Amino acid sequence: MKPKVTPLRMDRIRQVDKPFAWIPCRILINGLFADLSDNAKLLYLFLCLAADRQGLSFYGDHRIQSYFQLQEKDFDQARIELIQKDLVAYDGSLYQVLSLPKPNHDSSTTNQRISQPERFADILSRLASATR
Repeated sequence: MKPKVTPLRMDRIRQVDKPFAWIPCRILINGLFADLSDNAKLLYLFLCLAADRQGLSFYGDHRIQSYFQLQEKDFDQARIELIQKDLVAYDGSLYQVLSLPKPNHDSSTTNQRISQPERFADILSRLASATR
């Protein structure tokens, strides 16, 4: 049984407000997130935040690129990677964040990925230094 933990800041408890975005926790647990390049992680997180309840995002490529100062080729590669991993669909103007694919039951690979987590702050720091 988990011990009861008191929030550090009771005056700042998160609430579900509208609009609301979510990132599926299972992407971390099943190792999909660890398998993505840093640019693909960044694009996926942005699309999750920008998507409506059906996963649709109407942000254009140039606008998304401007948020992160990604070169067009790096952005295109990140999008291709997300499509190949079956995480997003794209029709040239519209993105859809897809439900996560069925988990691969190769437990040796999954256990290896989970045993070496990467801090999100480290990913963001690495991306920030790459754009300078």
